[in-house]
Amino acid sequence: MKKLSLFFVIVLMMSLSSCFASEEPLALYGFWGGLWHGVIIVVSLVVKLVSVIAHAINPEYGNWDINIFSFQNEGLAYWVGFVLGIFANLGVFSRLRQVRRNQ
Repeated sequence: MKKLSLFFVIVLMMSLSSCFASEEPLALYGFWGGLWHGVIIVVSLVVKLVSVIAHAINPEYGNWDINIFSFQNEGLAYWVGFVLGIFANLGVFSRLRQVRRNQ
C-alpha cells in the first residue's frame, strides 16, 4: 500500500510540475491561473528552492525559470484566485492532519 501511495505522489508531483508560473511572453494569467498557482505553491516552492541550491553549488545547474507566482497577470482576478488556492491548500493540509490524528 505504501508503494502505491508513493507512486501516486510521484505521478502527481510530475504532473503538477508542468504548470509552474513562468515569464512566458504571451501568457496572461487570470483568476483560474491564479487559483492553480495557489494550489501548486508548495510544489513550486520546493522546486524553486532546489533550483536555487543547485545553482549555488554549481552555477551551470539549477537556473530554471520557475516562479512562485506569475508576474504577467490580470491584476485583482489573479490575486483573488491565488489567495483562494493557498487557502485550499491550508484546508487540505489541516484535513490530512485531522485524518492522521484519528488513525
